Amino acid sequence: MPEDDRRIYEGHMAKGGTALSVLVDSPSMADLDRIEGVLQQYNPVEIHEENSDRSVVGRGLPGSATGQTGYGAQEGEREKVIPLPQEELKVGKRATESVKHIRTYVVEEPVQKDVSLRDERTVVERRPATGAATGQPMEREYEVRELHEEPVVQKDVRAGEELVVRKEATERTERIADTVKKTKADIDKSGR
Repeated sequence: MPEDDRRIYEGHMAKGGTALSVLVDSPSMADLDRIEGVLQQYNPVEIHEENSDRSVVGRGLPGSATGQTGYGAQEGEREKVIPLPQEELKVGKRATESVKHIRTYVVEEPVQKDVSLRDERTVVERRPATGAATGQPMEREYEVRELHEEPVVQKDVRAGEELVVRKEATERTERIADTVKKTKADIDKSGR
């Protein structure tokens, strides 16, 4: 450590100050922000800045009467720095998922179709013979066939409709409204 830095640290520690150094392996921005946030809660004094700009002297832990903890105010210095922290709104996004279920099922519905059918009917009538008799009387049997049509039902499967399932993505802008905290100060100018 350079001699000047060593003297500066010794001087602050002699006044009751504490030196803190934080070493982080492969820090992410989130780690650095979190570490800096914890340190800022205790109003740290940056010694190098303090010695280059004397107006920073006097920052200490909150709660002490002068804003200094164990530090004696140096000759002629009456300034005190009061931080006014404020929150900042950071809006990100995350993916959510919804599932659509498609179920197919079978229903029966009545249908009617007309079909034309043909029936034959045998008609037997008697009439007097018109010619001479041939052959001898004998027993015989004759067969006459009638044709009848009846409906036959057959079901064929054919393509009716199709469902086409696809996803379409759209972009939208959504306004986020929230509140953030900001520290303000009222200054009493009456001098009391």
